[in-house]
Amino acid sequence: MYKNLKHLIFVVTVLLLAISCSGKKLMSLEPIGFGKVKTVTIEKGDLKAVFIDNTELSPVHRAGYNGIAELYHAMQDSTVFVPAYAGFNLEHVFSGDSLVQFFEPRINPMTLYRKEENEVLLYQKATPISGAESLTEFKLVEPCYIDITFRCILHDKQYFRHGYAGFFWASYINKPPDRNIYFRGIIEGQPSETWISAFSEKHGTKSTHRGIHDVYDFFFAPNFKASLANNYSDYRYSKPFYYGRFHNMVLAFLLKSTEIIRLTQSPTGGGNNNPAWDFQYIIPNPKTEKEYSFRARLIYKPFTDNQDILGEYEKWAK
Repeated sequence: MYKNLKHLIFVVTVLLLAISCSGKKLMSLEPIGFGKVKTVTIEKGDLKAVFIDNTELSPVHRAGYNGIAELYHAMQDSTVFVPAYAGFNLEHVFSGDSLVQFFEPRINPMTLYRKEENEVLLYQKATPISGAESLTEFKLVEPCYIDITFRCILHDKQYFRHGYAGFFWASYINKPPDRNIYFRGIIEGQPSETWISAFSEKHGTKSTHRGIHDVYDFFFAPNFKASLANNYSDYRYSKPFYYGRFHNMVLAFLLKSTEIIRLTQSPTGGGNNNPAWDFQYIIPNPKTEKEYSFRARLIYKPFTDNQDILGEYEKWAK
């Protein structure tokens, strides 16, 4: 039943973690046999990914940027993410007030664990301002996928007093010739669905694309700092996925949640000519001490056409 002793230890640990979740924590126990690491490199199929906590990695990777520090494909010789930054980088936890600690998840310690030869866990205990605890699992799947599960528990009811909890991820792209993102959707006021080619001319201008059925008017204070999150475009997506082009490649983000997903972008989030292809996960009427989660899949492979990505989404979403 169990492949080896290490696998048995991990199964026991997962059961203990499940018990700990009933005690309102995602990870109250140190995983037995899985020590903390600063970075993990995994090669699977056509992909090579370097995962990182939020500490500095010489020679160029800066502290604070977490998730996937580098991502390579056998058909492309440079990392798709800006070397100093990262992709699938958890950046903000917000609920409408001006952020007391800007980039709270980036500033406070994260811990990286290697779970299996192709899986890692990125954990952050309840942060000091928002009280949000999170656990992200990354799994490389042949030939060109990274499957992701994000889980969180909110421990501070007062912080989320405006009736929602928001999480924001950024992916900083390494000087792509095309800085647009693409998705299925409609233009406000027009009924027909089409492929949208979206570009924000300026950081914080028409930066967020809501879903067709997203009717929420969440509170944002006049001095709310994370301007990408609350400046809306005239586009509405019909399915929660988007992609961007990187030379001969495509980088696609497939998302699935019972809560709210919003797509976000900046033309210069990672510096001049380095766009940020981002998204938000928003929980309406959140309850403290309850676990919430969503799933995602990153696809990185040679680009074929729009329909190929749509087919990838429909197959995965089932």
